[in-house]
Amino acid sequence: MKKLDVPYELPDGWEWAKLGSYMDVRDGTHDTPKYFDSGIPFVTSKNLGDGKIDFKNVNYISDEDSQKFNQRSRVEAGDILMAMIGTIGKPVVAPKVEFEYSIKNVALFKRLTIEQNSKFIRDYLQYSEKRLRKCASGGNQKFLSLKKLKEILIPIPPSSEQKQIVSVLSDYLSLVECIDSDQNALQQLASQLKQKVLDIAMQGKLVPQDPNDEPASVLLEKIRAEKQRLYEEGKIKKKDLVETEIVKDGDNAYYQNLPDSWEIVPLKNIVNYRIGKTPNTKNKNYWTNHEGFPWISIADMGKDKYIGRTTRKITNKAVEEVFKGIVSPKGTLIMSFKLSIGKTNLLGKNSVHNEAIISIFPYWDNNNVLRNYLYLVLPIISNSGETISAIKGKTLNSKKIDVLPIPLPTIREQQEINTKVMLFLRILEIIS
Repeated sequence: MKKLDVPYELPDGWEWAKLGSYMDVRDGTHDTPKYFDSGIPFVTSKNLGDGKIDFKNVNYISDEDSQKFNQRSRVEAGDILMAMIGTIGKPVVAPKVEFEYSIKNVALFKRLTIEQNSKFIRDYLQYSEKRLRKCASGGNQKFLSLKKLKEILIPIPPSSEQKQIVSVLSDYLSLVECIDSDQNALQQLASQLKQKVLDIAMQGKLVPQDPNDEPASVLLEKIRAEKQRLYEEGKIKKKDLVETEIVKDGDNAYYQNLPDSWEIVPLKNIVNYRIGKTPNTKNKNYWTNHEGFPWISIADMGKDKYIGRTTRKITNKAVEEVFKGIVSPKGTLIMSFKLSIGKTNLLGKNSVHNEAIISIFPYWDNNNVLRNYLYLVLPIISNSGETISAIKGKTLNSKKIDVLPIPLPTIREQQEINTKVMLFLRILEIIS
């Protein structure tokens, strides 16, 4: 016997072997017979997956064709089937069934003795899937030849140890499935908890009240003074000085029990905002695949607080001609208001964005406290039918954006809400 070139040393009592010397290696037919509405199930690689054979979505062939194919590749309970053309892998131990079936383009590994542990071989083949794919031949349609199948190296432990390995792996894989299921449930719970915490925060119940705080009405006076200064300097228009009042109706009854120091104000009264644009997509002078200026779409808005990368970039020419050189600086709060309404992010660098997004600029903000507070509350404000009846379709127009009712706490409470909610969201991110 030739000495095998083995990948690593095995424990005492184990041996390396080629699969062709350890099992009877065959393959199913490569012919395509005539299909019928009923008959003998004809299993291909598409019917293998999740450790099972899917007999519900098979083609059917005649009994005559099945008998011809099964002369060399009859499948028996305990045999191992594995996809060998196209998608390489997906090994399955053939179950005991009360009917005959045939296979096509599927490898068939038959035990030579009843003591051989099919599940151990299946688990090793599953572990080796990536390596087997690298060994496959062909271009778009990869395949493992019968010769290569027979040359697969496999480590063979003692029979008793094979059983133990299979048992331990089964226990751990069951645990992983439970963890995956729990993870999905945990993510749903995390989403609900996030909504509830923000809900509590916006009702003034997350942070204790302090009678010594400057009420939010003082903050509003500072905002008005700043707006007047900007108007006198020609940086905003006279219409921006006109304030909108909140209409007291059933939609904002949600806010009726706020602390006395809070105010409910329309978004327009406390911020200036700018809607984005999309440069002509057919103008090659406006778009670049190389170094360029970040252009943000809703698809770029993710779970992270800051946006660092964008899918597309525009040229400086587009910035000058389409955006007139006006960009949103690093740290700007942005919000989507079409389709995916209420997604918020902060800009990680100077950027521009499309017309489904607004850049938001608080008129007066001490150390970005108000900006960070709006980053947290705008998603729930803009999406809640309980708080505003304007959210009926899939778009917020400028009038609806103007009147979004913002529950405005004192500056100290804003800061504490920001700190506590961000810490809570960080914990949720870790556990989910």
